[in-house]
Order: sequence, then C-alpha cells, then structure tokens
Amino acid sequence: MKIVPLHRRGVGEGCGEPEDPPRRLTPSPLPGGDFQRRVAARCQRGIAVLFLLLILIFLILASSIFITWNRWEGQSPTLRFDRDFKALGRNPSLSLLIEDSGCGLKNISVNLKQKDQLVSLVEEQYPAPSSFGRSRIQKSKTFEIGKLIAEKYKAQEGPASLVVTASDHAVRNFFRGNQTHLQRDFVFDIFPPRLEVLSGQHYINQGGSECVVYRVSPDAEVSGVQAGPHFFPGYPANRGDPNLKFCLFAFAYNIPADSPLKIVARDAAGNEAVAGFWYKLFPKKFRSRDIKVEDSFLQKAVPEIMSHTSEIKDQGDLAKTFVELNSKLRRLNHALIAELAQKSPARFLWDGSFLQLSNSQVESLFADHRTYLYQGKEIDRQDHVGFDLSVVQQYPIEASNDGVVVYADYLGIYGNCVMIDHGCGRLSLYGHLSSINVKAGQQVKKKDVLGRSGATGLAGGDHLHFGLFLHGVPVNPNEWWDGKWIKDHVLDRLKPTPESAGGGSQQSVVSTRP
Repeated sequence: MKIVPLHRRGVGEGCGEPEDPPRRLTPSPLPGGDFQRRVAARCQRGIAVLFLLLILIFLILASSIFITWNRWEGQSPTLRFDRDFKALGRNPSLSLLIEDSGCGLKNISVNLKQKDQLVSLVEEQYPAPSSFGRSRIQKSKTFEIGKLIAEKYKAQEGPASLVVTASDHAVRNFFRGNQTHLQRDFVFDIFPPRLEVLSGQHYINQGGSECVVYRVSPDAEVSGVQAGPHFFPGYPANRGDPNLKFCLFAFAYNIPADSPLKIVARDAAGNEAVAGFWYKLFPKKFRSRDIKVEDSFLQKAVPEIMSHTSEIKDQGDLAKTFVELNSKLRRLNHALIAELAQKSPARFLWDGSFLQLSNSQVESLFADHRTYLYQGKEIDRQDHVGFDLSVVQQYPIEASNDGVVVYADYLGIYGNCVMIDHGCGRLSLYGHLSSINVKAGQQVKKKDVLGRSGATGLAGGDHLHFGLFLHGVPVNPNEWWDGKWIKDHVLDRLKPTPESAGGGSQQSVVSTRP
C-alpha cells in the first residue's frame, strides 16, 4: 500500500473529490524568431527588386528592338550589272550597281579572279545608321568595273571571274547582316575584230547620203559607219559571204564639215576595230529665212496641237506655247522617228528612185534655217528638215516608194502624218495631211494614195511636208529622187566585184584600239 503524504494530497482526495487540472506553461519567445522575420522581409524585398529589374531589362530590350526595328529586316542587297556579258576586252565598258533598300550597305567587296591571280577591285565599308539620324545611310553605290579592271589588271586571254560580296547593317545572322554573293564567269577577249574596206572612192554632200562596202570578221557583233555623232549600222550584202557588209550613211547637214568618217566594228567583249576610207565631202551652205508668226496662225495651230499632245505644258500664252511646240515637241517627234528606224528590216523594201509628189511645186527647201518673228521680235530658231510641196488643196498624197506604213496618226508639229519604212533604216514622212487613208502595218507600193494634203500641225496653208530620214538623221531627198545618183552611189556598189568575191581590197586602212 502506497502512503501519500497529506500535504501532497488535494482537497477531498480520497473522498471522491476531483483534482485541479494542471496549469499550461506558455513557452517564452526564442531569440531566433526576429532573424526569421528579417530574412522573410529581405526575401520579399529581393523579389520586388528582381521583379523591377526584370521589368527594366524588358523595357530596355523592348526599346532597343523598337529603335533598331528597321535593322531586323531580311532583305539582302541587290547586285546588277548594266549589261549582260560573256566576254570582256582590255578596256571594257561595264558598271555595277549595288543597292540596299533597308538599313543600308555595310561592306562591299569586288574581286577579279583569273588563273591563280586574285585582284581586289573594290573593298569598302560604310557606317551604321544612327538611332538619331546623324549618320547618312549608304543606300546604293555604283562602280565602273570596266575602268577598275583597266587600271588594276593587265587582262590575259582566257576565262576569268568577277566575285562580288555585299552585306547590310541588319542585325540578323548574329549581327553580320543580310549578305549577297555573286560570281560571274566570263572570258577575256583582248583581240579586236578584223575589218577591211572594199569600196573605193566616196563622194558625199553635206546633208546627203553615201554607201560603203566592207568585210568584217565573224566575231563582230556590231559594225557600221560613225559619221560625227551619228552611228549608222551595216547590213549583210547577201552575196554568199556572211561577213560582207554594206552601210548606207549620212553626213548630217548640221555637223562641222571636218567631222570624221570611219568604219567601226565591235565584238561582244567591247574590242573595237576602226578603218578609215577614202571620201570627199562637199560642204553646203543652207538658206536662212525669216518666218513671221501671226496671231491668226497661233490661234489656229496651237490649240489644235495641244489637244493632241500631253508632253507639252500650256504656258498660258499662245506665243510662248508655240515656242514650246516648235522646239521641245519637234525634238520629241524626231526622237520617235529615230526609234521607229531602229526596227527597220535589214533589206531594201524600195524599188528604183523615189518620187517627188506629182505636179508639185517646191515652197521650202531642205535644211532651211528659220528665224521665227512675233510682233517684230525673234522668239525661236529651228531648221526645216524636208521639202514643202504644194499643188492644190486636198491633193492626193502618193507614196514615194514601196514600203510598210509604220505610222499613221497625228504627230505633233507634223499634224496628221504618215511614215513609211523602206528598209535598212530609211523612212519617208508625209506631214500636214487633212486625211489619212492607210493604217500602220499596211504594205504600200509606189504611187499608192496615203491621204490628202492639208494644213494640220504647224502649217500655215495647205501643202505636203515631205521628209526622208536615215536612222533618224534627216537627209536631202534630192539625191533619192535622182535614179542616176542611186545607181552610181548605191546599186553599183552592191554589185559583185573581184574584191568582194575574196580578192584583194581596193583600200584597207585599218587601225585598232581595244
């Protein structure tokens, strides 16, 4: 039996009385609690700082992308030579255009490779575009590659390559930018064509025409006569020899009498052979005439022409607008004639001498130099490059020779106009018609009626303006109205001769320049 001391017993113990519940002790705060709170607070602040930092980084990246947005473009630079080529000579004519429509060019490299040689022709760098627009963007660059080759390399006969690399300032490709690489293979051909003159003496009038016969080697792509600033291409003579050529050329009425005449031949590489030939020029002095411009003429002609043309702006004054028509529109009309001549077939479409308008009288001559006077003052000067022929009003206008109609419509200063292509670059023009009876593309024979005479365009009265053009250069019709002149200067030259059959040449003074 366990004896419990009385002092340790509770009241009523042993008598059925319950004991008092034990008291709970509240633990005292530990010293480490403040540290945990401080750590938690610091973590919260760190997270906030990190979040702000991430926002800042995002804003920086976003602003950088916004500022350099145009530099993320993916368009590579474009490379373009001014002509296609498979061969180049010693002094080639060749240019290269490099463009970048985006953020601008960064690097350009052009190298020439031949055999074991590598020649740097171009090595250039350009600054990057500034965010504030302070630096100038290099959008395009043109290089005269032909001149660079001539300056930096002594060409050798044989194959070679041009290697071009261009990059821009785009940030793509790990900031290397968009790149374009081009290799163009070709052949250096440093020897010019061979050229031999076969026809003998040539007599030519200023403002007139002439014919020369020559032989050229098969490698020549273009050949013909250079007469001052004008070039006249040669055509096959059709005598069984594909290398035998003839060329109808003109000595323009308005070039100096000492302008040189020469035959030239060029190959695909740009090499040029030059041959002189014997000729005698007869200089001509052409008439000068004053033309009085009346108000009645201006009121008739100017509104009519302006209603048919969009190239000339109304000057708000009839006299001033007339000067624009007489000068600028005249040049545009003649440019169209030259353009049509480029499409002329390489054979004669005409037969025999050309015909002057039947029963006609000459009112104005070829190459008359005209001074236009309005109210007693000079307002313009122009040349009259044809013949004015008159009969009666609305006289039937006849084709001067066989050919194909290449134009039948209103043509500026010439009014209602018909042009006939007679082959080998020769065109005849019939101007100021009141009506037109033919259409473009129609074949016509000598004396076929093209329309009727009139006073349309810059015409003061009813008449025909008749003009002859050789590759766009106006020539004196008098020679082509003369059957004997055509026989002596053209047809007899094209007859077979011992020289053209392969014998020795009558004259061959040849110089070459690459």
